[in-house]
Amino acid sequence: LEAVKDIYLKSDIGQSPRIIYLYVIASIAVFILLIACINFMNLSTAKATKRASEIGIRKVMGAFRSSLIGQILGEAMVIVMISILASIVMVQMALPFFNQLTGKHISFGSENLLYFGLALGAITIITGLVAGSYPAFYLSSFQPAQVLKGKYVIGNASGWLRQSLVVFQFMIGITLVCGMIIIGKQLSFMENKDLGFESASRIVLPLRTGTAQKNYSTLQKELSQNPLVKQVSAANYMPGSYIWSDFSLYPQGSKMDKGIMHRINMVDYGYIELIGLKIIAGRSFIDNREVESKGKIIINRTGAKELGFEPEEAIGQEVYNDWQGQKNAYEVIGVMEDYNQTTLKEKINATLFRMAPQGICNYAILKIETGNFEEAVASVEKTWKRLVNDTPFEYSFLDDNIQKQYEEDRRVSSIISSFTLIAMLISCLGLYGLSTYMAERRLKEIGVRKVLGASVTQVVGLMSKEFVKLVIIAFVISVPLSLFAMSKWLEGFAYKTTIDMLVFVYAGAGALMIALLTVSFESMKAAMTNPVESLRNE
Repeated sequence: LEAVKDIYLKSDIGQSPRIIYLYVIASIAVFILLIACINFMNLSTAKATKRASEIGIRKVMGAFRSSLIGQILGEAMVIVMISILASIVMVQMALPFFNQLTGKHISFGSENLLYFGLALGAITIITGLVAGSYPAFYLSSFQPAQVLKGKYVIGNASGWLRQSLVVFQFMIGITLVCGMIIIGKQLSFMENKDLGFESASRIVLPLRTGTAQKNYSTLQKELSQNPLVKQVSAANYMPGSYIWSDFSLYPQGSKMDKGIMHRINMVDYGYIELIGLKIIAGRSFIDNREVESKGKIIINRTGAKELGFEPEEAIGQEVYNDWQGQKNAYEVIGVMEDYNQTTLKEKINATLFRMAPQGICNYAILKIETGNFEEAVASVEKTWKRLVNDTPFEYSFLDDNIQKQYEEDRRVSSIISSFTLIAMLISCLGLYGLSTYMAERRLKEIGVRKVLGASVTQVVGLMSKEFVKLVIIAFVISVPLSLFAMSKWLEGFAYKTTIDMLVFVYAGAGALMIALLTVSFESMKAAMTNPVESLRNE
């Protein structure tokens, strides 16, 4: 039993709990915000020398360290508040695209205004404190005597912190890229895997009312004579839907308490052939409902194995089920190959087919001529309305139903991919800002090197080497993290793709290329500057 309010987000019956996706997306959003905070901290500490004199003068004029901390934190808060206001406008503009991406209808209204106001207020305070705290404490620690004498030098601690923060943000970026690639690979695997049956050119008609079910036999005969319809059959559960009916079976010599639970699907004659299931031993149902509906069953390979039979040995065997003190016998007339009734997240269960006693099932299924879908549907609808006039005509294509099982996964994959690209873009913006500052600081050094004969390529290599080293360190850390996280995610699938090491190579190479492209512009600009410009005042 499950609480109704928990079913949509927390139920794991036939699917992964949706709340996991919320946790993943929320975590990525937090990481993106954290990357932005890291960029702010990096650039603030990198430009410390430009504010050193200001801090020194304020301290000489009597400013307490607490007031300096408050000022720098206040500056960070102002930047965050401006960002929040800009983001509200951007969210309003992007909301239609986001709703299209997620398949939802989220909107800002008076009913959730208080919630959004409180949330944005909390985000402003937390982000301002996270982004501004280290710069505030770091800048306010400057000694005025050293600063005003021009003897202040940025310590190694600041440089190490900046490098660590760059490593951290690229580690997050590479991990997200690895996740994006593996999720895409798993989705492709699910969409292309052979499920063990044929779904193309099959139309499913729900028999939702008693009238529709009673008129199924007449409907079947009429539709079978339609030249656009190749075959008609029926079943209680179509492929792609969870089978809720089950009971236990045990072989001769065993007991009910050791029975094997089987999912039961009541089917009509021809259903197995219509969806292309393979009979690997014995036979399928014949067109004799009176005989076939009396204790004849067809089990799958998994069911035969769990009952202790090889497929050929199972034919003719009697298996039993005890119900209300009575022992009921069933004869195995056929064994079919395993197929995926539901998504690839679920393992294949022991499953059996029985012929529906009166031919009454929940769904009719039609195999139609390829390429004549519109004409076939119109013809079937005309027959339906004539024979079942009190039940609305509904239909769906079986292959569409199968693909819809992964619609939510595809949407989440698109969201994660979009967020990953945003995270990488923000990382690159921070890296670009940092490389610009580093180029400015080393302009005289570059001038001296060029005067002494260094080429543009050598200077660019020198400028880029530091950042390449940081990306490589981030890659080394992110590989085990990505491997662990994606292995955990893939545990939710009974049938899954393999995690190829090339995924990590691609992600690392991509991150390295992006980092090089980001810093190369400023490196090239600095390397091509005429040394006369940077050294003429020396």
